[in-house]
Amino acid sequence: MAIDIPTGFVPVGAFSGTENFETLAGPFYQRQDAPEGVAVWGFRAARKHCNPFGVVHGGMLTTFADTLMGSLVFHAIGGAPCATITLTMDFVGAGREGDWIEGRAELLRQGRSVCFLRSELRIGDKLILNASGAWAIIGSR
Repeated sequence: MAIDIPTGFVPVGAFSGTENFETLAGPFYQRQDAPEGVAVWGFRAARKHCNPFGVVHGGMLTTFADTLMGSLVFHAIGGAPCATITLTMDFVGAGREGDWIEGRAELLRQGRSVCFLRSELRIGDKLILNASGAWAIIGSR
């Protein structure tokens, strides 16, 4: 069955052809025309993303936000290893199976050893999650 993906989004390439946590959680899609220091990703909520009540699981939204922001850090620091230090989620709405959930992450500040970010997840104009976090820059490749 084909997944309806909005125009301008392409599969996140880093996860193609491998089996890892992100490929199991996804598929995730990204806009390649996002401005510097910003990432825009999305996913179509499937049954596997929902709790028994048909609502997108908070763990799924957390996984998506963490992966979105972590990827932005990874690219901002030139592909050096990085790791989540802290992650704060404010759940302010809910998604359901079939919803297109879009995330927008922004790099707020990049230091020598830590990057700070924030993101929002939305369904259309409806805000469902605010997230913020810090990522450690572990070292060069």
